[in-house]
Amino acid sequence: MTIDAWQKSLQAANLLKTPPQTLWSHPLLTIQEVTLHTPHGPLKRLVIHRGTFTAVCVHLVGSTREAFLMVRQQRPVRPEPFYEHPAGMIEPGEDPRIAIARELAEETGLLITPDDLLPLSPQPVYPSPGLWHEKGYFFALRLQVPDALIEAFSQPHLRQNPDEPLHLIALPPHQVLTHTANLQTLAHTLLYLYAQTHPSYGNPPSTSP
Repeated sequence: MTIDAWQKSLQAANLLKTPPQTLWSHPLLTIQEVTLHTPHGPLKRLVIHRGTFTAVCVHLVGSTREAFLMVRQQRPVRPEPFYEHPAGMIEPGEDPRIAIARELAEETGLLITPDDLLPLSPQPVYPSPGLWHEKGYFFALRLQVPDALIEAFSQPHLRQNPDEPLHLIALPPHQVLTHTANLQTLAHTLLYLYAQTHPSYGNPPSTSP
């Protein structure tokens, strides 16, 4: 959702009566101060607009073992690297399934079609709605592969992307939950594992950015 669309949605709900004040703007994000007029009084808050992301957990299933194909990369918030599912930002007007297929090819080299993806949430998720105006789509990809491939990726493989170097590594499901400190990755993993034991969970989501 663009900033204009967000603003119009609040106006349509009679929550926004004065335009938000832009405090800082950058190609990657915009910070605004907004006052919402709720039934219980005005609510002044900062909002950071970042856009819409999409992510996919890649489940590698062999004959005797299984793992998630993870991306290990450096983030600026701590010295240790993070283990995450492949993800990226959606271009304005782009289908989230097409976006994650593109990101998956860039980060891992895997080539898929949107029909290969399993949607995991009936609607977009907001990781931190108290401050961030950012929403995203979680998908899963289940691949039958030889055990030898999982074994090969049990050690990190460097992939030199133009904008950020990263490592690919296959982690057993229980290690994903102990290796990652990214809350979004944890929620994504648990949502997928829940869907495996509850096949009727959720409905196909709306994929409008």
